[in-house]
Amino acid sequence: MDILSARLAVLSERFAQAGLKITVDKPINYGRQLKVSDGQATVTVNIYSGKKGISVVVGGSQSPFKTAVEAITQGQVPAAVGAATEKSDVIAGRPPGFEYVKDFDNKWIGLDESGKGDFFGPLVVAAVLVDEQAARRLTSGGVKDSKALSDVKNRALAERIREECAGRFVELEWTPVDYNEMYSQFSDAGRNLNHLLAYSHARALESLLIKEPARFALADQFAHERFIQAELMEQGRTITLVQMHKAERNVAVAAASILARDRFLGSMAALAAQFGITFPKGAVNVVPVARDFVCKYGKDALKQVCKLHFKTFEQI
Repeated sequence: MDILSARLAVLSERFAQAGLKITVDKPINYGRQLKVSDGQATVTVNIYSGKKGISVVVGGSQSPFKTAVEAITQGQVPAAVGAATEKSDVIAGRPPGFEYVKDFDNKWIGLDESGKGDFFGPLVVAAVLVDEQAARRLTSGGVKDSKALSDVKNRALAERIREECAGRFVELEWTPVDYNEMYSQFSDAGRNLNHLLAYSHARALESLLIKEPARFALADQFAHERFIQAELMEQGRTITLVQMHKAERNVAVAAASILARDRFLGSMAALAAQFGITFPKGAVNVVPVARDFVCKYGKDALKQVCKLHFKTFEQI
C-alpha cells in the first residue's frame, strides 16, 4: 500500500467512526478527492501526495460542519459533527483520544519525545504499548506527564514502567552526533525539524509494532498530523494513529514521555561524566557553558554535545 492509499484508508475509517459518509471518491491531479456528508451538509476533502509528503485540504466556506471535518482529518475529536456526534456516539470510559473509536480494543501504543527543546543532549522518542490492565496499574502507580514530575520521580517511575511493560516498549535515541547528521540531511532535502520528529516517531512506532502487534496508537500533535502520517512505515500504515494536543492525558503517552525523559537524563549524565562539565537542560543560560566547553575541547567538538541548528549556536 502506498502512502496516499494508506492515508485515504485512515481518513475513511475516521469518517466512518464519526458517522459520516463518503459520497464521492475520485482521482485528481497529485491525489484524490472525497466528498464527505453528514446527511445534510457536504464538504470536499482533497488529499495530495507530493515531495514533502501528504497534505489534506478541506474545501468550502467556513461552517461548523467544515470545522468538524477539519478536526477529524487532523486526528482530533470534534466538538460536534451535525447529528453524527450525539452524546450516544461518545463511548464512555475510553482512554483520552479514543472516545469515538467504536472498534477500539483497549490495547494501544503511546508515543512521546524528550530533548526537542534542549540545546544540549540527545533527542529521545519512546513508544509504550499498554492494555486496560496495564493502564490501570500505571495510573494507580502515579504515571503522568513527565513535565509534571521531578527528575528523581521521573527516573523512579521509568523503572516501574519498564518492569510493567517489559517487551512492550521502545526507546529511540539520537545522540547529538547522530541528530546533527540527520538534521543536516533533512535540511539539505528541504525538510525541517518537524519532519525529523515525525520520522523518529514513525520509526519508534514501527519498531514496537514489529515486536508486539497492535491496532491503535496515540501521539501528541506537535505539528500538522500529515507529518507523521507521511513518515509511517509498513506496519504503521496498517493501524489507526490518533494525534491530539495534550495527549499526555493518556497514560500510554504519559508513560512514553517518562521513558523518553529518563533516557534523556541518563544521556545527559553520561555526557557530564565524559567531558567533566554539567550541561544545563533546556535552552536558557546555555551559552556560558558552551563557551567553556569550546575553550576546553574546541568548536568542532560541539557537535558531540549539542544541537547545532539552534539559534543559540550562533552566539557561541
